[in-house]
Amino acid sequence: MIWRTAPATTGRGLLSLMSLLSLLRPTEATEAVIAPATLPSIHVETLNGTIQGGRCSRTDVDYFFSIPYAKPPLGELRFSPPSSHFEAYNGTLDGTAATPACPQFGSSFVESGPQDENCLFVNVWRPAGVNSSSGLPVKVWIFGGSNEAGGISNPTYDGCYSATDSIVVSINYRVGPLGFLAIPVLGLNGNYGIMDQLLALLWIQENVAAFGGDPNKVLLFGQSAGAANAFAIATMANAPKLIKAAALESGGGRDYPTITQAEPWHRTFAEQLNCSTLDITCLRSTSISSLQTAHLEMPSVSVPGASSLLEHNGAGPGWGALIDGHLIPENPRTVGVRVPSIFGSTTREGSIFLLSKYGLEFASLGQSTYNDFLEFNFGPLASSVNQTYSLSKFARTGLPGYTAMLHVLTEYAYRCPAYMGLKGAAKNGVPAWTYSFGHTPSCSWYDMIPKSPALLRMLGPTHTSEIPFVFNLTTHLAPPDGDCSFTVGEKDLAATMSRAWTHMAATGTPGDDSLWPQWDATSNSGVNINDGLDVGTVDYSMCSGFWDGIMDEVARIAQPTNVLVMQSGKAPETDIPPTLSQLENMESYRAKDQGNHAHTFESEL
Repeated sequence: MIWRTAPATTGRGLLSLMSLLSLLRPTEATEAVIAPATLPSIHVETLNGTIQGGRCSRTDVDYFFSIPYAKPPLGELRFSPPSSHFEAYNGTLDGTAATPACPQFGSSFVESGPQDENCLFVNVWRPAGVNSSSGLPVKVWIFGGSNEAGGISNPTYDGCYSATDSIVVSINYRVGPLGFLAIPVLGLNGNYGIMDQLLALLWIQENVAAFGGDPNKVLLFGQSAGAANAFAIATMANAPKLIKAAALESGGGRDYPTITQAEPWHRTFAEQLNCSTLDITCLRSTSISSLQTAHLEMPSVSVPGASSLLEHNGAGPGWGALIDGHLIPENPRTVGVRVPSIFGSTTREGSIFLLSKYGLEFASLGQSTYNDFLEFNFGPLASSVNQTYSLSKFARTGLPGYTAMLHVLTEYAYRCPAYMGLKGAAKNGVPAWTYSFGHTPSCSWYDMIPKSPALLRMLGPTHTSEIPFVFNLTTHLAPPDGDCSFTVGEKDLAATMSRAWTHMAATGTPGDDSLWPQWDATSNSGVNINDGLDVGTVDYSMCSGFWDGIMDEVARIAQPTNVLVMQSGKAPETDIPPTLSQLENMESYRAKDQGNHAHTFESEL
């Protein structure tokens, strides 16, 4: 998530919704419990050795947790590209223990389970009984959480129900400053979290066949920040070497900041640590708790004179992918995806953010609060947005202030970026599909959402609400609705969506044209997902002619004269990231002697 509803009054905007939503603490383990000892041995032979797995308790699916794809990013490897894990396992690797999350930052979607800086692992699920010649499609998950939080042991991302016809892999990656800190004078160019994901995809290319998967049938799918990361990867020139397709849920198509735009805020973070911005040794030796505290104490807007427009372009709060001149040489929105892709969003993305910000006051939001909301998020463009989305247009709802904010947030931050992503695909001649998810789940899917049918109706199809359907996770949910089961119709919908994502991995299309028509700019053909899949038109009418102009103007305003951006829109060049070198030479990477334990990204240059 990247949206900010208003300036924070304490910390970095600690949520005021605790009386309404018990945000935001997912449980620490997935539904998959260690298989009883009476089951036959579940193991797989990889290039690094044998991994012992377990079996899901309610499905005929095997799982393998905490598989390292990189060396622990500790010491000199903190704030560095990930280093390949070529070492043989010391005996049989135990793949039955839940994977720790990387250190968490911020206050939203923070994992409550174990955290460890040694966190560069993947989890793998496969149908029981498959072997290395099965050649099943592979679905690779990138979690969201504002690139500040999240982890692959979250029960909402359990692959036990979606790996019945495919291989499911989830990637742990560094978040917050550990994944994205950029201070070029120190040689810190950010994007370490993106490099983690790329290295994991390389690991999948090397190893997924051992689990029964086909490395030529890989779907990269993600949600929110995870979708934004997946979008950046899907626009890279070498993306077709790693993935067959992408599915981008509530995050694809956004603009990205340059490294020079982001640097002032990143320098401010280093100063919070009492480290000179020229002292990388201090940064690498600072405790995790100190890094987390510094993150929470960061000001809402740290650049003198910066409006929140700059926040959307990296000069304000937040971590994420940066245009660095090499790994991400240009704005991904300009480049466009290079593999077949699905772009989509939910119809009420913003409700969870607005309710978490305003709590029970949401019903009385008026013009004054709306003006503040627009001024904070759009600065000199606020009046234009106010005119187009005036409260009078939403008077019939009885909640004009809340409803206007909901429309603005949903369309600007999620729906219209998806439209931009679709246009980029069309420009490249790459097939793309789109959906609008409009179904309100019957059960809570995160434990941050209390067990309340009334609250679920209030939230509606909010941000993240499609996730349990994509994962086909409609029974035995995590608390607080662990005893709640979705309706029969919802179970059918979940099975349909999960199959579509599997079909995308296998064929590069989500299904037959009669169910999933390919998008084009003339018809805006797509799927409206309500109680089922309704083929028709996805409404992007406000994106073309209004929000696309606002986005372009935001990008223009967000480039102050002291930001040194090249005329082409590219960032100033930096040293080529070892990740990119390894990706560009993937065939030679595959041919490397796996027994040479000295290999790192650096040695691939």
